[in-house]
Amino acid sequence: MSIKEHLLYMLKTNLMLAHGLLDDITEDESMVRGKDKCNHIRWQIGHLIHCDHYSLSLMGHKVEDYDKYAKKYGGGSEISENAADYPGMKELRAELYKSHEQMIDFISTVAESDFEKTIGEGDKARPVWNGLTFLAMHEFYHNGQIANTRKALGRERSFG
Repeated sequence: MSIKEHLLYMLKTNLMLAHGLLDDITEDESMVRGKDKCNHIRWQIGHLIHCDHYSLSLMGHKVEDYDKYAKKYGGGSEISENAADYPGMKELRAELYKSHEQMIDFISTVAESDFEKTIGEGDKARPVWNGLTFLAMHEFYHNGQIANTRKALGRERSFG
Protein backbone atom coordinates (compact mmCIF):
# COMPACT_ATOMS: atom_id res chain seq x y z
CA MET A 1 0.00 0.00 0.00
CA SER A 2 1.42 3.40 -0.95
CA ILE A 3 1.61 6.34 1.46
CA LYS A 4 -1.24 8.03 -0.43
CA GLU A 5 -3.42 4.91 -0.26
CA HIS A 6 -2.70 4.55 3.46
CA LEU A 7 -3.54 8.21 4.17
CA LEU A 8 -6.73 8.04 2.13
CA TYR A 9 -7.79 4.90 3.98
CA MET A 10 -7.21 6.61 7.34
CA LEU A 11 -9.03 9.80 6.27
CA LYS A 12 -12.04 7.93 4.86
CA THR A 13 -12.23 5.78 8.00
CA ASN A 14 -12.15 8.88 10.22
CA LEU A 15 -14.92 10.49 8.13
CA MET A 16 -17.07 7.37 8.49
CA LEU A 17 -16.43 7.36 12.27
CA ALA A 18 -17.30 11.06 12.53
CA HIS A 19 -20.69 10.47 10.92
CA GLY A 20 -21.44 7.54 13.24
CA LEU A 21 -20.40 9.47 16.33
CA LEU A 22 -21.83 12.90 15.57
CA ASP A 23 -24.86 12.73 13.31
CA ASP A 24 -27.34 12.19 16.14
CA ILE A 25 -25.78 14.42 18.83
CA THR A 26 -28.07 17.24 19.98
CA GLU A 27 -27.09 20.80 20.85
CA ASP A 28 -27.39 20.12 24.60
CA GLU A 29 -25.49 16.83 24.41
CA SER A 30 -22.67 18.52 22.52
CA MET A 31 -21.71 20.54 25.62
CA VAL A 32 -21.50 17.60 28.07
CA ARG A 33 -18.00 16.97 29.41
CA GLY A 34 -18.62 13.73 31.31
CA LYS A 35 -17.41 12.71 34.74
CA ASP A 36 -13.73 13.16 33.86
CA LYS A 37 -14.30 16.66 32.43
CA CYS A 38 -13.04 15.63 29.00
CA ASN A 39 -13.37 18.14 26.19
CA HIS A 40 -16.97 18.62 25.09
CA ILE A 41 -17.99 17.58 21.60
CA ARG A 42 -18.27 21.10 20.17
CA TRP A 43 -14.67 21.86 21.09
CA GLN A 44 -13.55 18.46 19.80
CA ILE A 45 -15.17 19.05 16.41
CA GLY A 46 -13.56 22.48 16.13
CA HIS A 47 -10.22 20.93 17.09
CA LEU A 48 -10.58 18.28 14.38
CA ILE A 49 -11.38 20.97 11.81
CA HIS A 50 -8.25 22.82 12.95
CA CYS A 51 -6.22 19.60 12.56
CA ASP A 52 -7.55 19.15 9.01
CA HIS A 53 -6.54 22.73 8.21
CA TYR A 54 -3.10 22.14 9.72
CA SER A 55 -2.71 18.93 7.70
CA LEU A 56 -3.50 20.81 4.51
CA SER A 57 -0.99 23.51 5.47
CA LEU A 58 1.72 20.85 5.84
CA MET A 59 1.20 20.12 2.16
CA GLY A 60 1.41 23.81 1.25
CA HIS A 61 -2.33 24.28 0.76
CA LYS A 62 -3.68 27.60 2.09
CA VAL A 63 -6.83 27.36 4.21
CA GLU A 64 -9.07 30.42 4.55
CA ASP A 65 -10.23 29.96 8.16
CA TYR A 66 -6.93 28.63 9.51
CA ASP A 67 -6.34 31.38 12.10
CA LYS A 68 -9.99 31.40 13.23
CA TYR A 69 -9.86 27.70 14.12
CA ALA A 70 -6.23 27.69 15.36
CA LYS A 71 -6.91 30.33 18.01
CA LYS A 72 -10.16 28.84 19.33
CA TYR A 73 -9.48 25.11 18.93
CA GLY A 74 -5.71 24.64 18.81
CA GLY A 75 -3.78 22.80 21.48
CA GLY A 76 -3.85 24.65 24.79
CA SER A 77 -6.89 26.75 23.88
CA GLU A 78 -9.37 27.66 26.61
CA ILE A 79 -12.50 25.50 26.62
CA SER A 80 -15.65 27.41 27.45
CA GLU A 81 -18.67 25.91 29.19
CA ASN A 82 -20.92 28.43 27.40
CA ALA A 83 -22.59 26.99 24.29
CA ALA A 84 -22.95 30.51 22.86
CA ASP A 85 -19.15 30.65 22.49
CA TYR A 86 -19.30 27.95 19.80
CA PRO A 87 -21.14 27.48 16.53
CA GLY A 88 -24.09 25.09 16.67
CA MET A 89 -23.79 21.40 15.91
CA LYS A 90 -25.28 21.69 12.42
CA GLU A 91 -22.62 24.22 11.41
CA LEU A 92 -19.77 22.35 13.10
CA ARG A 93 -20.73 19.01 11.58
CA ALA A 94 -21.03 20.55 8.11
CA GLU A 95 -17.63 22.24 8.44
CA LEU A 96 -15.98 19.05 9.73
CA TYR A 97 -17.39 16.91 6.93
CA LYS A 98 -16.41 19.59 4.39
CA SER A 99 -12.84 19.79 5.73
CA HIS A 100 -12.53 15.99 5.65
CA GLU A 101 -13.76 15.85 2.06
CA GLN A 102 -11.35 18.66 1.19
CA MET A 103 -8.49 16.65 2.72
CA ILE A 104 -9.48 13.50 0.84
CA ASP A 105 -9.80 15.39 -2.45
CA PHE A 106 -6.48 17.18 -1.97
CA ILE A 107 -4.52 14.08 -0.89
CA SER A 108 -5.92 12.26 -3.94
CA THR A 109 -4.22 14.79 -6.23
CA VAL A 110 -0.80 14.87 -4.54
CA ALA A 111 2.12 13.08 -6.17
CA GLU A 112 3.49 10.22 -4.09
CA SER A 113 6.91 11.90 -3.99
CA ASP A 114 5.38 15.01 -2.32
CA PHE A 115 4.76 12.98 0.84
CA GLU A 116 8.52 12.62 1.26
CA LYS A 117 9.13 16.39 1.43
CA THR A 118 10.73 17.43 4.70
CA ILE A 119 8.93 19.54 7.27
CA GLY A 120 10.57 20.94 10.39
CA GLU A 121 14.26 21.52 10.94
CA GLY A 122 17.15 19.89 12.74
CA ASP A 123 16.14 17.13 15.15
CA LYS A 124 12.48 17.82 14.36
CA ALA A 125 12.85 17.30 10.58
CA ARG A 126 10.64 14.55 9.22
CA PRO A 127 8.79 13.65 6.02
CA VAL A 128 5.39 15.29 5.59
CA TRP A 129 3.69 11.86 5.54
CA ASN A 130 4.83 11.42 9.15
CA GLY A 131 2.97 14.55 10.24
CA LEU A 132 -0.12 13.61 8.24
CA THR A 133 -0.36 10.10 9.64
CA PHE A 134 0.17 11.42 13.17
CA LEU A 135 -2.72 13.86 12.70
CA ALA A 136 -4.96 11.09 11.33
CA MET A 137 -4.18 8.96 14.40
CA HIS A 138 -4.71 12.03 16.60
CA GLU A 139 -8.18 12.36 15.13
CA PHE A 140 -8.88 8.72 15.92
CA TYR A 141 -7.93 9.48 19.55
CA HIS A 142 -10.45 12.35 19.66
CA ASN A 143 -13.09 10.09 18.12
CA GLY A 144 -12.46 7.83 21.13
CA GLN A 145 -13.08 10.76 23.48
CA ILE A 146 -16.35 11.48 21.66
CA ALA A 147 -17.30 7.79 21.99
CA ASN A 148 -16.70 8.06 25.77
CA THR A 149 -18.89 11.16 25.93
CA ARG A 150 -21.61 9.26 24.08
CA LYS A 151 -21.33 6.55 26.72
CA ALA A 152 -21.69 9.17 29.49
CA LEU A 153 -24.83 10.38 27.69
CA GLY A 154 -26.28 6.86 27.82
CA ARG A 155 -26.12 6.54 24.05
CA GLU A 156 -25.90 3.21 22.30
CA ARG A 157 -22.53 2.28 20.85
CA SER A 158 -22.07 3.73 17.39
CA PHE A 159 -20.22 0.68 16.06
CA GLY A 160 -19.93 -3.02 16.69
